[in-house]
Amino acid sequence: MNHKTSLLKSPIFLGLVGIIIAVFIGAFSALFAGLVGENYGVLLAVPAAMVIGIFFLMDYKAFFFLIILFRSAMDPVFDATKLGGFGLGAVLNAIVILIAAITLIEKDNPARKIFATTWLPFLILSSFTLAIAPDVVTAVKQFLALLSYSAMLILAISLIRSEADYGRWMRAVFISSLVPVVFGFIDAATGGVAREEGFRIRSTFSHPNVFAFYLVMMISLGFYFFKTKFTYFPKWVHKYLPIYILLMIALLVMTKTRSAWVALFMFFTLYALIYERKYLLFICCMPFLALLIPSVAERITDLGQGNEVINYSKLNSYAWRKLIWHDGLSFMSVSHYFLGYGLGSFFERSPDFFTMSGGRKNGAHSVFVQLFFETGALGLAAYIWVHLKTAKLLIPFYKKNKLMIFTMIMFLLEFAFEAYADNMLAYLTYTWYLWFVLGAAYAINSLKPQDLSTEVKKSNE
Repeated sequence: MNHKTSLLKSPIFLGLVGIIIAVFIGAFSALFAGLVGENYGVLLAVPAAMVIGIFFLMDYKAFFFLIILFRSAMDPVFDATKLGGFGLGAVLNAIVILIAAITLIEKDNPARKIFATTWLPFLILSSFTLAIAPDVVTAVKQFLALLSYSAMLILAISLIRSEADYGRWMRAVFISSLVPVVFGFIDAATGGVAREEGFRIRSTFSHPNVFAFYLVMMISLGFYFFKTKFTYFPKWVHKYLPIYILLMIALLVMTKTRSAWVALFMFFTLYALIYERKYLLFICCMPFLALLIPSVAERITDLGQGNEVINYSKLNSYAWRKLIWHDGLSFMSVSHYFLGYGLGSFFERSPDFFTMSGGRKNGAHSVFVQLFFETGALGLAAYIWVHLKTAKLLIPFYKKNKLMIFTMIMFLLEFAFEAYADNMLAYLTYTWYLWFVLGAAYAINSLKPQDLSTEVKKSNE
C-alpha cells in the first residue's frame, strides 16, 4: 500500500499521466474545433501546452533553464502551432512573465528595485495606450512581449545569487547557439530563404535579421569568454572557441544583414582601440576583404541605387524605410505627439498613410519611429530611459570587471544602432537573450567580494 502511494505521488508518474491525459484531451479538442484546417501542427498545441504547464508546476526554475537552452531553436515549432495568431509561443511568454512575478515577491529580491527604476515607467505608459489602440488583440500581444523582455532582466537578477549560478546560466545561453549554428549551415546547404535580396539564411529564426542579431550577440559573448578564460567551460572549449566564432561570422555574412555586420565591426573596432591595438590592422583590412565576397559587395552597392521615388521604380531597403518613416510621422496629428495612437497602431494604420503599402500592413522598421507613433514622446523617452538606466547600473562596475562591462555596454549600443532601422521590438528570441545577459552581468557584479572565486577576482582586475 505504501509502495502504491509513493508511486502515485512520484513526479515521474504524475508527469506521464499528465502527458497521456493532455495528448488525449488536446487531440480531441483540436480535431473537433473545426479550426485546424491544413495546419496539423495545431493538433499538438493544446497537449503540449498542458505538458508545459505540468513541467512548470513541478519545477519552474528547471523549466526556465530549458527555455534558455532551447528557445533559440523553437520558432519553427511555435509557428507550426499558431492558430489565430496565438500558439505555444504565447503560452511560453505568459509562463516566463509568471515566473518573473513569482521571483519578484521573494524576500529581499534586488530585482524589484531594478525593475522599478528601469522598465516599470515605460510599461505603465505603454499600458495606458492600450485603451486607444486600433486593434486590442495586437496591442495586448505587443504589450505582453514588452513585459516578457523586462521579465528576462528580472529573472537573471533573481536567479543568479552566486558565481556558480552565473557560470551555469551563461553556459546555457552560449550553448543555445549550437542548434541555430548547425541549422544555419543546413539552411545554407539547402538554398536558404528565397527573398528579394537573393540568397539569405535564417536558420531556426523567423527572419534572417533576427538570426543575424542573435549571431552578433553570440560572437561577442564567445569572444568575451575566450579572452577571460573562465572555467565555466572545459579547456577544450576555450581551445576551439576561435573556430566556432569564425563559423558564426561566416553564417553572419550569409544572413546579408548589413546593420548586423556594422554592429559586429563596431564591437571589434572599439575593443581594439581600447584594449588591444594590435588588432587594428586586421580590422582595417576586413571591410576590403569582405567586399571581395560577391554577396557582400552586392548588398553594399545596393544602397547606391533606388534612392528616389520615381513612378513605380523600386526603392532600396533604406530608401523604403525613410519613405515609410516620413509618411508615418507626417500622418500624425499634434494631439497624438504625447501618447501616440496606441500599441500596434503603426502596423494597423500603415495602409492609411504609406504611399507604397498597396493595401498591405507594414511594420515601422525603426523602434524609435514606431514608439513615437504608438506611445508618443513620453513612451519613447521612457523606453530610451530603460537603456540609459541599465547602462548607468552597469558602468560603476567597469573598474571591477572591464571586459564584461565593455561587452554589455556594446550590447546596448548595438541594440540602439539596430533599432534605428529594424523592428527590434518584434524580435522576441534575440531580445530575451539580450536582457537576460544584461541582467546576469549586473547580478554577478553585485555579489559581495567573499562570494567570488580567486579566478574571478583576477579577471576583474
